[in-house]
Amino acid sequence: MKYVAIIGALVFLLGMLIISPFLTIGALNTLFGLNIAYTFWTWLSVGWLNLATFGGLSLSIRSLKK
Repeated sequence: MKYVAIIGALVFLLGMLIISPFLTIGALNTLFGLNIAYTFWTWLSVGWLNLATFGGLSLSIRSLKK
């Protein structure tokens, strides 16, 4: 039963990694009317921006806690 929970958590995280750039593009389109197309390259670009900005933010927060 423990392995099922671990596999379920991994599937959920993988799903969020795949879906979150699309949600970001959709939010920007809705809020600002940018009409950004849903393509692989825009998905990859938003994924990179999320890693570059929020990944660095979490690293900064961890260093502040020390």
